[in-house]
Amino acid sequence: MKHTVHALALAVLVTATVSTQTPPQTPVKIDGGGGARTAKQTRPPDNRRPRGTAVGLLGWRAGIRSDAFGAMPFLDAAARIDAAGVAFVEAVSTNLDYRLGADELANIKARLTDLGLRVPAYRIDTIPADDASRSTLLDFAKALDIDVILTKQPFDGAQGRPATLAGIRVAIEDARGMYKDGGTTLGANLRDAAKAAPLLLELSTQQPPEAPEWPNKCTDCGTSRPSNRSLFFTIAPGAAENYDKAVRVAQGYRVNAISRMLPITTADRIPADEKQKIDAAIPRQALVTPKQARTLLIIDVCPAGGFYHNTIAHGNLMLQLIAKYTGAYEPVFDNNLDNLKYPRIKQYDAVFLNSVVGPVVSDPEVLDGLIRYVREGGGVAGLHGTTFASQDLREFGELMGAQEGPHQYNGEPGTLKIDDPASPLTTHFGGKGFSMMDEFYHFPMTSPYSREKLHVLLSVDAGKSDLKKWQYLRTDDDFGMVWIKREGKGRVFNSVLGHRPEFYMMPDLVKMMLGGIQFVLGDL
Repeated sequence: MKHTVHALALAVLVTATVSTQTPPQTPVKIDGGGGARTAKQTRPPDNRRPRGTAVGLLGWRAGIRSDAFGAMPFLDAAARIDAAGVAFVEAVSTNLDYRLGADELANIKARLTDLGLRVPAYRIDTIPADDASRSTLLDFAKALDIDVILTKQPFDGAQGRPATLAGIRVAIEDARGMYKDGGTTLGANLRDAAKAAPLLLELSTQQPPEAPEWPNKCTDCGTSRPSNRSLFFTIAPGAAENYDKAVRVAQGYRVNAISRMLPITTADRIPADEKQKIDAAIPRQALVTPKQARTLLIIDVCPAGGFYHNTIAHGNLMLQLIAKYTGAYEPVFDNNLDNLKYPRIKQYDAVFLNSVVGPVVSDPEVLDGLIRYVREGGGVAGLHGTTFASQDLREFGELMGAQEGPHQYNGEPGTLKIDDPASPLTTHFGGKGFSMMDEFYHFPMTSPYSREKLHVLLSVDAGKSDLKKWQYLRTDDDFGMVWIKREGKGRVFNSVLGHRPEFYMMPDLVKMMLGGIQFVLGDL
């Protein structure tokens, strides 16, 4: 479906002043709450949900008010917020006094650290009128790394100036729940997160991304974080999943816009001797004759915050040369993620995701289109970093067969065994295992990886490899590296291997890749 962008009717800021005679608000002091420092973070890692990836991609944080659970000490409320799966607290002056003593404040900070929580916003009815109280408030805000102070009352320039100089914004909540600092939007109170998608999409379109520079400037590096303005959103307890659904639309807009700007990685960066070795490793004929002319869509997009692999270039060259020498398919190199939306995706026989990393399929239309396409008979192949894409969306991991996977950066020695020597993708190995250097992802037991769902072709030989440091991840020493699977009427192939250049120079592994491609195309 198409997302309709609704214009925001933003209220005009009233320029009233706070009287210097107004007495400062007297918040309730905390009693510590929760006793000794025993509480630890209970929510899953924050990058496992869109509410977490939105922080890196958009700079947006969603938090729950510390008074949302009734009359409760601040630290007890913080523990409840962590249990709700939310990483940010909107501290409220009624249960967190900005005039805390040094020891009390240190205890608060320590407990927040234990819970993995941050306090980006502080809500107080009125800004204190006297200089000493304002100074205390600002010192408190800086101590907790608070970005914005939310208040009901406007303030005059004299009172606003100290907050600006301190690097902390002061905003009021207008009638629509928008947090405004003059004409600047700093976030919103999402009173109904289930209906927030149009608003969040509008806010995302107000800060379109710039053309990314990292494909031409980095080698094995994390892609740049966004430079757009951070926003804070208040959500109710129990609204986190609705916020996830709403923010995906805004994330999808940004990721899709980035994808249209990102050129495909070319072979220009590959040294001449490596190009020659890759060329020599390419099979000169297909494993089987294609049943019909085939088209393979190849994508290497790594949105903001994703890791950009140097060997994406090697993979693209391999795919180009396989097509040239075998005629197994016609390659189409295009990072525009609109191509994955249904029914547009149906023009391709299969999709190849070349080390895509980061929030690639944030747009619901993109992920839903890819899944539907495969289940109706299409194919998708993933190479190396692909299982690190969209870790906040379990459905993508289920489609590809695994997700995340701690590993030794840039590779470690290991021995692989052939799990199915009779498969047409692996018969050329002759059943003989081999040793190599590569990044071997060690999928934890919580990952979608399971032999009950996958046909594993290659895996780490536990008897010949040092797994001591990885045994905490899996109790079965099962570390699959290459597999195929059926998904509805369609087909999936995934190779964890491929971080290092030598992978693309090994004829047996390149031939296996050809087999995986012909499998997802529907010819094997």
